[in-house]
Amino acid sequence: MRFSELFSSRPSTLWVALVVLLAVTACAPREPIPLPERPDVPFGQGRIWQIDREGLEPSYAFGTMHVDDRRVMDLPDAAEAAFAKAEIAAFELLREDEEAVIDELYETERLRLSGDQDLEDLIGPVSFGILRWHLNQRELAPNADIKPWVMWLYVGGENLGYVDYERLQPSGHNMILDDWLESRAHDAGKEVVGLESPQEQFDIYDKMPLEHQANLLKLTLDHYSKRKAQAPKFQFYLDGDLAMFVALWDDYLSRLDPETAAIIDDRLITDRNRIMVERMLPLMRRGSTFVAVGAAHMPGEEGILRLLEKQGYTITRLH
Repeated sequence: MRFSELFSSRPSTLWVALVVLLAVTACAPREPIPLPERPDVPFGQGRIWQIDREGLEPSYAFGTMHVDDRRVMDLPDAAEAAFAKAEIAAFELLREDEEAVIDELYETERLRLSGDQDLEDLIGPVSFGILRWHLNQRELAPNADIKPWVMWLYVGGENLGYVDYERLQPSGHNMILDDWLESRAHDAGKEVVGLESPQEQFDIYDKMPLEHQANLLKLTLDHYSKRKAQAPKFQFYLDGDLAMFVALWDDYLSRLDPETAAIIDDRLITDRNRIMVERMLPLMRRGSTFVAVGAAHMPGEEGILRLLEKQGYTITRLH
């Protein structure tokens, strides 16, 4: 995806944009950084869990990572077995739903600031200068009438400075893990369901107050432009060390002002966890369901697995 495509013709979806962002971070050298302490959180270890309740067939929750890498697509045996057993496959967002609304939802005017608003005014000349420098490295120029959340995602969002994606090993499928599983589910004749709509994912950022969008962008530009080192988040995923996902997320939030931190935590993680659980429940009552969503949604007191426990389900780690 070229910058011109993002702002001059047809923007891509958030997931496709994020894949590009992962490539952007590849410019930074891979160096170790001091890591936050590993917290003791519910379901802080694992990648696949069985969900049981009396009178229902077993269902499964699998934490994904939204990347195209052959190692993440080499599923644990327990995940392959769960996928084969399930009659229903549920994902955060269906690729076919995305494609159906992409032209309308990501129409360029939706991404522009209204009236006389200006990105440089929102984030200040220093941060705008850092943005200009970053984009100049790729022979691009900042567009001052684009909403801050769009630029925040483009320069790496909360991942910049935390994620060691520069050593990804493409799978050859040319799709991220979630989309690959969705494609396999269709081929296997499973019922395929999206737990969120493209509009809902768009609104996560677009309906955030501008001042908080600007705070997110400023943090990424001001702090992580000075921080070339990265954390081995990709390896944490392969190891099933989801507690470190929580630690890195909390570290990121700690660098924001408290109000912005609370808003992005609610909108990006906790609110979505509740919605996804609410939509998982009727599926699991109908039949064995394989739920594959981002691994960051699994751990913690407000994570999907703990929320299911509070609904009376028994959760057993399979891998």
